[in-house]
Parts: sequence; structure tokens; C-alpha cells
Amino acid sequence: MTTINSNKRDSDDGLDRSSHAQTIPPVSDSASPEPFAEEKKFFESDAGDGTKREDMYLHGKALALCLLSIYFCLFLFALDQTIIVTLLSEVGNKFKGFDKIGWLGSGFLFAMAVLVAFWGKLALLFGRKYTMVAAIILFEAGSLMCALADSMNVLIGGRVLAGVGGGGIQTLVFILITEILPIHKRPLGMALVGSVFAVASVLGPLIGGAFTTHVTWRWCFYINLPVGGLALVLFCWTFNPPKAKGSAREKLRYIDYFGTMLLTSGLVMILVAITLGGRDYPWHSGAVISLFTIGGIITIAFFLWTFKFAKHPLIPWGIAKVYQTTAAGVALFGMFGYFMASMLYLTIYFQVIHNTDAWHSGLRLLPEIVAVVITSMIGGIVVKKTTYIKPFAIAGASIGFIGCGLLTLLKVDSSNHEKIGYMIPVGIGIGLQMQSCLLGGQVTAPKFAGGVIFATSWMNFLRSIGGALAATLADATYTTSFVDKVGPALAKLPQSIQEELSHYDLQKLINSYGVIQTMSPESQTFIKNVIMDSIRNVFYMNLGFAVISTIGVIFTTNKRLPTASVAPRDEDETKGETNNDSKEVDVDDDVAHHAPLGSNTESASSVRDTEFASK
Repeated sequence: MTTINSNKRDSDDGLDRSSHAQTIPPVSDSASPEPFAEEKKFFESDAGDGTKREDMYLHGKALALCLLSIYFCLFLFALDQTIIVTLLSEVGNKFKGFDKIGWLGSGFLFAMAVLVAFWGKLALLFGRKYTMVAAIILFEAGSLMCALADSMNVLIGGRVLAGVGGGGIQTLVFILITEILPIHKRPLGMALVGSVFAVASVLGPLIGGAFTTHVTWRWCFYINLPVGGLALVLFCWTFNPPKAKGSAREKLRYIDYFGTMLLTSGLVMILVAITLGGRDYPWHSGAVISLFTIGGIITIAFFLWTFKFAKHPLIPWGIAKVYQTTAAGVALFGMFGYFMASMLYLTIYFQVIHNTDAWHSGLRLLPEIVAVVITSMIGGIVVKKTTYIKPFAIAGASIGFIGCGLLTLLKVDSSNHEKIGYMIPVGIGIGLQMQSCLLGGQVTAPKFAGGVIFATSWMNFLRSIGGALAATLADATYTTSFVDKVGPALAKLPQSIQEELSHYDLQKLINSYGVIQTMSPESQTFIKNVIMDSIRNVFYMNLGFAVISTIGVIFTTNKRLPTASVAPRDEDETKGETNNDSKEVDVDDDVAHHAPLGSNTESASSVRDTEFASK
């Protein structure tokens, strides 16, 4: 078949300007050519590691089992983000470390978020299978370390190690869904990802509460070992792609160690500053201000380094400059931010304000979770049928914003109808938006080698940073609000209540909710109202993340989901692209890194990132 040149890849910048290419069938001598007889094809780039994209696709039993193993791994990762909510008081008492229990959540989220881009690079260099295996092993090792911990420091260390592996798992899950399913079949795969994550998030408090109450909190981590082991065996059995080319020593040269160090240190400083501010140190203290300042400078230095100077960047400029893909990542940043914060603080709302145990607080979150699951599935089916992507992203962002606003109306005495009605729109918004943004970002991914993997990692990086930042900011908002409100409000109370509350360390009530039940009804009412006001400030913060998500969605692509089967490029086209890529690799490094935008050498650093595959 002969491809029309106007739709062929533009070799000047390595990007495909159209998601479809028209093809004209060969014409026999005895028949006149039919005008505009065409067949649509959509091309996604190969990984750049010597493998072909179509070789990664799975079918039938192998596909089902591989998806099952991937979803098992994602389930465990998502479960670990919320399972600790119900054991904080237990381990705080056991290890006498109430001042450190916040790090059980923060340590996991920090380690997960800062290494997402690094895991994406490893997946490209060493192959998706071996990178996923390494991530699962690290996650399992961290879980075992937590289960056997004999001190708070060891428990925190285990959470950090599990977070490192968990970051790899979530990154590889999105990449693997992208590789084993062609793009026109991907909506349902992405919908299941959202559903699994939502279900695991609500089951976390249920399972954690059941283990902590009836067995031991250590089983919250032991449970990861058999389930993770089964998932690992299933994954190794069903996913056997062609091996990536190149020696291990050669691949190690393509890791940006300096950029990884900059990104990790910068983001950790910022997140630690948010964690310590208002709780351990005043916001205006030198320690907090220094962490914010130095962390911000280092983070800015990372982006300057990776986009302008790095020879093998974690995030190539050829990816970040595609504003539709970056906008999709920004939308996911905001969406995942308010999702994580709402899940965590709705749990606290039900447990503290309404005196429910861990099991029943999880059950009360079902309206939001069921909305996420049902909407994700319906949205995935409708996107596949209609091929429209952006309308669902816009609808999701809008409904999610409304839902975040409704949550601010919750009160201590809100009825069940109000609670359910306020949570459902949040779940609908998340369910509609999650896979539509990811698909939109992948449709506009650059066509150079590894473009789809890098684009998926870039969006997942922004999504993870949003979740970690929102969870950390939510804790800081909640703690600071409670400390600021409780003192002035206490001074207005009758003397009898003031005298009763003088026997309690009010600041520690944030982490010792059981103490509230020992107070008189009047004192309980006072404390619950202060806590409710503090939780409401967290929901106001969610509105800010919802605004960010809405702005990001506006700038996502208007392209529709490709409907035709994804096919390999014609032999002559592939050969032409290889020649073009070879020319780009030979470009002088100084010219490649300093060329102005729009020049012929813009994607040179990205091509150079995978040049080992062609050696």
C-alpha cells in the first residue's frame, strides 16, 4: 500500500501531526481507481529498546491472566495507601511514637511519588517485565519489614521501602496496560484500573480495621506477601515479551543519576516542609522556610537540567513540550489530589464525628467508590463506542468540582441523605476523568522511540505528585486548623468545660480519637465541632485541586480515539524513519541541547536516549 506523503511523519521534529493516516489501495489495470477509497490507521511509537509495539499485544487467556496479575499488584499498592488509617492509634501506643505516626503515610507517599519518573526510565531501558518484578520484590520486602517491625523507626523504614516498590508498581501498571492493549481497546483496561484503585482504597480501612481489631495490626502487612507472590508468579508466567536489546552495563549509562538526585532531594524537602509546618515547627520558622526555599530551588534546577542540559533525561523535553499531554497530566494531578484527600478525611469524618469503627467507616464510603467503579466502566464503554475523549474529561472535571464543593457543606449532624448525595458527584467526576485524560495524553504522545512510555510516565509522575502533595497538605491543613481554632474557641466555653478539658493535651487529640469518647457530652460536642471545621478546611483545599484539574482538562486534545486496528508501519516508511532517527542521533550534542524550539534537532536528546537499541 502506498501512504499519502502529507500524512506521513514529519521528520523535522519527529512528531506525527495526525492520529490517522490515509492509505490508497493498489489499482488493477482493468479498473479505474476509486477516489478517496481509504483505510484509517493509527501508529504509536515502539519502545526504542529493539522491540516492536505489536509484539507486546496479548490475546485470549494470556491477556486475561496478565491483566489479572497486574490488577492484583495495583490492588495491593492502592490498599497500602489507606490501610494504615485504622492502625495509627494502635502502633502509636505500642511503640510510644504518636509524634511519628504521620510518617507512616507520608513516608510511603514520598517514596512513591519522587521515583515515578525514574521507574519509567528503568522500564524503557531494562524491559517492562524485569522492572515490574523488581518493583514487586521491593514492595514485598517493605511489607515484610513492616510486619516484623519492633520499633517505630523500623516500621517507617519499611513503609518507605514499600513506597519505593509501590511507585514502580503503579508506573508499570499504566505502561503495561498501554503495551498489551492497542489504543482502541484501552478504554476498558484503563476503566478497570480506576475501579481497582477505588475499591482497594475503600477496602483498606475495612481490612485494616478487621485485622487490627480481631487479629493484629501486623497482618495489615503480612497479607501483601501471599497475594503479591501469587501476582508475581502469574505475571512472570503470562507476560513474556521480546527481550530489550543492549547489555546491562551499556544501559546503565543511559540513567540520569544527577537528575534523579535533584528531583528526589527537591521534592522530599518540599514535602517534609509541609509535613513539619504547623505541627512540629511554626510555619514561619527558619527550618520550614529553609526547606521550602532550598527544595523549591533544587526542584526548579531539576527541570532546567532535564529539559535543557541532560544527555539522557528522565523526562525528555520532546514529551513535556506537547502541551496536550502535559495538560492531561496536570488534570490528573488535580483529580488524584482531591481523590486522595477526600478519601482520607471522609474516613476521619465518619470515625471521629460519627463514632464509627474502621469497618463501618469504610462501608459509608461506598457511595463514592461505587460511583467511581460504575462511572469508570460506563465511561470506558462509551468512549470506546463513540471515540470521543475530551467531552468525558470535561464532564468529569466539572462534576468533580461540584462534588468537592458539596463536601464543604457536611456538618456534625448531617443526615445520611446529605452524606450520600455529597459523595456521589465526587465519585462520578473521578470515574469519568481518570481514563479519559490518560487516553487523551497517549493519543498526542510523540512518535519518536519510547514516546508513549515516556508520555505515560510523565502523566503518572504528575498524578502521583498530586496525590502525595494533597495528602500531605491535607494533614497540614487539618492539624494547623485544629491548633488555631481550639484555643480561641475554648476561651468562650463555660468554666466547667474549660476545667475538664484542661486535663487533656488537646493537640494530641488529632491522633488519639478514642480519648474523645471518655469526655462529657458537652466537651465531645465542642471538640467535634472544632474537628469538623478543620475537616471542612481540607475540603476547601480540595476545591483548589479541582480547579487545577478543570484548567488542565480545557487544554487536553480534541482528537478522538482511533477506531481502526493499530498496524505496523509499511516497510518503506519504517526504513525512512530509521534513517531520519540515525541522522538525529549524529547531531552534535551541543547543538541538540541548545537548539531553539521548532528546530530540526529538537528531539535529538529523546532519540539519543534510546540509541543503544540500534547498535
